[in-house]
Amino acid sequence: MANPAKVALTLGSVFVGSVSALFLPLLLYATPFSPKQTLAQKPQDTPIRVLTQDNRTLCYVPTFSGGTSYIVLSSCQAAPQARFDVFSHLAYRINDTWLCITAPDSVVERRRDKDYVHLSPCAINLPSQQWQLKDNRFYSLDGIYSLQDDGSYLYAAHTFAGGLYTHTLEHSMQKWASTIATPANLTIQSAISWSVSYAQGQERYFLTNNQSQKNTAFLYYNLLSGHIASYDESSGRLYCMYSNTGKQAWDWVVWGLCTDGTPPKDNRAFFKPIPIDDRHFAFLDKDSNILRLTRYGIHWGVPYVASKEYASNDVQNSPTSAFELDHITQEWLRFISANIGENLRTCPAPGHKHNPLQNSSKQILQASPISTPPRSLLQYLLEHLLAILPTQSAKGHNKQNPLLQQSFMQSSPALPAYFSLNESWVARLWHINISADTSRASSGVCGICLLQAYQAIAELLETHAHPRGSGGYFFDTGAGVNPFASFYARNSLLHDTLQDILGYYDSPARDHRELFYRGTSRALASSISMLPQYEWSVLGQSVEESGIYTLLQSVLERPVGSVFLFTLVRLDPLSGRNLGHAVAALRLRDGVVIIPANAPSLSLESFRARVQAVQNPADMIERLTRFGSRHLELLGLGVLEVARSHRNPFESIISLHNCSGEGEDRRGNALLPLPELLNACISGRCVW
Repeated sequence: MANPAKVALTLGSVFVGSVSALFLPLLLYATPFSPKQTLAQKPQDTPIRVLTQDNRTLCYVPTFSGGTSYIVLSSCQAAPQARFDVFSHLAYRINDTWLCITAPDSVVERRRDKDYVHLSPCAINLPSQQWQLKDNRFYSLDGIYSLQDDGSYLYAAHTFAGGLYTHTLEHSMQKWASTIATPANLTIQSAISWSVSYAQGQERYFLTNNQSQKNTAFLYYNLLSGHIASYDESSGRLYCMYSNTGKQAWDWVVWGLCTDGTPPKDNRAFFKPIPIDDRHFAFLDKDSNILRLTRYGIHWGVPYVASKEYASNDVQNSPTSAFELDHITQEWLRFISANIGENLRTCPAPGHKHNPLQNSSKQILQASPISTPPRSLLQYLLEHLLAILPTQSAKGHNKQNPLLQQSFMQSSPALPAYFSLNESWVARLWHINISADTSRASSGVCGICLLQAYQAIAELLETHAHPRGSGGYFFDTGAGVNPFASFYARNSLLHDTLQDILGYYDSPARDHRELFYRGTSRALASSISMLPQYEWSVLGQSVEESGIYTLLQSVLERPVGSVFLFTLVRLDPLSGRNLGHAVAALRLRDGVVIIPANAPSLSLESFRARVQAVQNPADMIERLTRFGSRHLELLGLGVLEVARSHRNPFESIISLHNCSGEGEDRRGNALLPLPELLNACISGRCVW
């Protein structure tokens, strides 16, 4: 098998030259369910007035001293206003930046029974910033510690801690306390890291200001402004990373003061994270220049911003633009993709205390009318609970911080073992396949064939028992019609996300293997963006004949019901061009079915013959290389596998108006999150 000198990344288009439900509804609703949504309420910001142990009315007053912050009990005359928001934050606007009362790690992790509370930037992923009112006192969500005082300073103290006083919310604060207020921002605490390989192994470093360090460094990413900021604890100020490139080819970033206020039109502190595989991201500034750093040399680990043209030849000292984000930040970005693609399962978000099985006034549980093996109602209810409730970690610290737990996933095959392609499904998949014109339309790595493959996979997993008769998951089917027109009209943000993924450019590829593998990574990132509600993984990839045969054999050995996305590059001997392509594939009882894509001239009879299952790698290659009446040469193959479900923790606490979406298992409002669009949760406030 010949090795490709150049590989096309746009799957489904000719490219010459190098290239820069959970479970499907086992439980159905008897009647259509239109969720009741309640927006978070208009804030009633006011100083927090409390009644002390000795019957004095004082207020919480933030102060900065000795390189840190404290909350003191003081006169209410000059006390700043606070907000009790939908995320249960006690938030202050100080120097146009929103800071929240935060329990210290020493108390949260039970290393100390009491310690001073402090201020830190309000972040939606910090349970240590969430407080509940019980008997007019502020407690942690688990009730283990509460806000207490020593007569002057505020502490977070465990219930058994001694030597402190208790205080209660003053009676005039009841309206404030009952207001589930809109938050001021949508900031997440994050960590940005990168790796370098040495002879002894691999080292990981964290970005912080104008350097990189071994210890974890926390930054704050503001979705609304695109700010990546560090926090100065001594002053309560944010320092953002600014792109200083302008019209130059490159320049070092600079760090300077910034706020949570509306950014200027020329927002040089804007950075947009772009997924490039399942865990790495690139960051583009407002002019689409790319954040980079070198891993060796005198300026190793110092971030700079470069134009893509400069980056294409930037090779000295092993530079990289591939950064790894911490797990919860990845989940936050994945939640955003799920919302814009209307791929969420809840609307509105349940919140902490919601039991989904108690919503009986709207939902009637009954057995699905599909042909499934007999199961008891109890088994149905258990499956429903497992699909919705988060898993619990056995480690004590993780019990205190559920965001550190792994997202719930079901590793069983995506389709039931008894599934087969009946005539209805053959006809549906054929209609998806002929929804193409003669154009080379694409969005990023996604050409017509990949878009069709996504639609086939999405509809099979959405409801395997009843194929759609019209319309479509991502685009409306129509013979001879460009599917991208419908896709863009229905979801321009998701379309543009795919474009962004291909827009990333790292250092030049060293050889054709690296170039092909990058294409597989882009396909993986695109798949997660398109269908974030499922678990995606790379089963394997190869540009060698023996490796391709081994990979196809592993597909045959996967459990019955497994679903795959094949990305491939084929050589056309007549033109000498490399052709990128993508198809969906299924492991069924009688073998592997490869579903044709972007073959609009294929008749239904021919399509039916092409979706007959095959049982060996040679026959699979014959199906993959067939091109009209002849065959192409297979140069490279990547296989992505989709598992049953991915449970995103943010889905339990965030939903955006109007999140009705496109059906019971397709919630979302197809927009980027904004604070003013946040719903209250079913439980009221939205807490982990």
